[in-house]
Amino acid sequence: MGKKRDLKQIDAIAREFDMSPPVRKAFGKFIEKEKANGDIGTLNDRGDFTWEELQRKAEEFLKRF
Repeated sequence: MGKKRDLKQIDAIAREFDMSPPVRKAFGKFIEKEKANGDIGTLNDRGDFTWEELQRKAEEFLKRF
């Protein structure tokens, strides 16, 4: 079974923003925490983020990281 679509998107965003593997892992945890705290995306009823939302989240994450 392949990777879920949302994980593939996180990987693609990490490549777009030149994140190293440890930073990519931290970004994934950051996204999980954001969703757990109620900051959810608008892609679907599960609160997944759109591509543009993930790009903004990556910028926000990298400023904090």
